[in-house]
Amino acid sequence: MVIPAIVLFLFLGTLLVIRLVSVPIYYSVLLYVFLLLARHFMRDDSAFLYSIFGVKHTRILFLVEYMLLSIPFLCFFLQRDELWAVAIVPLSLVLVCLVPCGGLSLCLPTFLCLASGSYEYHRAGRLTMFLLLPLLAGGVIGAYIGNRNLVVGVCMIAASVISMSLMREWHVEYLFNYKSASRFLKLKLLFALRNTCVIFLPFIACLILVDFNLPQLFLAASYYLSTSLLLFQVEMLCFLSGGTNSGNDIISMLAYMVLNAVFYLSLMIPPTMSVSMIISGVLAYYAYSEIKKYE
Repeated sequence: MVIPAIVLFLFLGTLLVIRLVSVPIYYSVLLYVFLLLARHFMRDDSAFLYSIFGVKHTRILFLVEYMLLSIPFLCFFLQRDELWAVAIVPLSLVLVCLVPCGGLSLCLPTFLCLASGSYEYHRAGRLTMFLLLPLLAGGVIGAYIGNRNLVVGVCMIAASVISMSLMREWHVEYLFNYKSASRFLKLKLLFALRNTCVIFLPFIACLILVDFNLPQLFLAASYYLSTSLLLFQVEMLCFLSGGTNSGNDIISMLAYMVLNAVFYLSLMIPPTMSVSMIISGVLAYYAYSEIKKYE
């Protein structure tokens, strides 16, 4: 499950760098500052480091780490001969290291509107926020420069990231929260439809704004429906296979990759979305039959 994600992010990173070359330099500077602040304020090891090494030496450790992480941006700024952007790198490093870190949880504004009770989506948001925010930045840049392929690629990767984070260990006791099998399936489908609209609303907006016309609106609607079906399918797969640490990791991984392949195919060839609907129905039927055993 990790290898396809790494390949996708490498491809996205290469594409993002290529596109950043053609946009004003201050976009790259803002992206660098944002990533630096996000890394600093989302640290969960600051209390441990302060207690072991003290404040002074911990700040030196932060400075060294951030310097290493800033090397790609520094080379990029030098390649573009933007000396003022180069000067911002060491200045921002020193200022950031002087600011206390940790204890801040970044989140997209839309995550506050997630349906109550859908804890798996809240968990997915906490796990993937550091990845979704740069993806959203890439989508905004793609919409600004009118690059449709970049926006579509970012949206597809974002859906895969969230769907991957929904794969988790499943316990039978979780079913005690539902009064019937039909209630379980109904809520899972409603959560997928509602939370997809909430989580991916900024990405859907980028899809619409990159090229505002009827076909693009149809693509945005297809993306919403396909993503909803993908998240519902992953939920059903997780329930049927037992999730992570169930002994069926290889089978679950292969099934997950097939679901993502169908998702990509449904976006590129809209009529194939019917295949995704059929898969959703089959998984829901097997999940319904499995739950009936515990009633």
